[in-house]
Amino acid sequence: MTVEDVAATFSVRTSTVENAITMERLESDYAITPQSLADAMGDDVKGWVCTDCGRIVGFAMGNHTTAEVLVVAVRPEYEGRGIGKKVLALVRDWLFSAGHKEIWLLATPDPRLRAYEFYRSHGWRGTGKIVGEDEIMVLRSGNA
Repeated sequence: MTVEDVAATFSVRTSTVENAITMERLESDYAITPQSLADAMGDDVKGWVCTDCGRIVGFAMGNHTTAEVLVVAVRPEYEGRGIGKKVLALVRDWLFSAGHKEIWLLATPDPRLRAYEFYRSHGWRGTGKIVGEDEIMVLRSGNA
């Protein structure tokens, strides 16, 4: 993912159906804007994109300093094709290759939503700790 991809990744993120979010909420609740994301990208924050005919259809990002998977998002019409699994694996592998023994992310604790089973099926475990509406989930090196 490059700085030039930032606008397209916001389009992907705001297109999601489950865990939907607007640009306004990204900014007001999380202080995330296209500019803040572009500024953050570098050695500590990296992302990977999946494209179809030159259009970004999914992406994931991580933060090396905090060992956090920041986001995984796929356009609704591309769900179920393994894109989320692939971009999540790229971030996961990058964080583990940097020496982290445990990485984390925030995800829904609601078992009715797809993300709940998605992360668990890839080895992530809930901690029971809730931040806002999400649960902190962890993945230990060797459990991926």
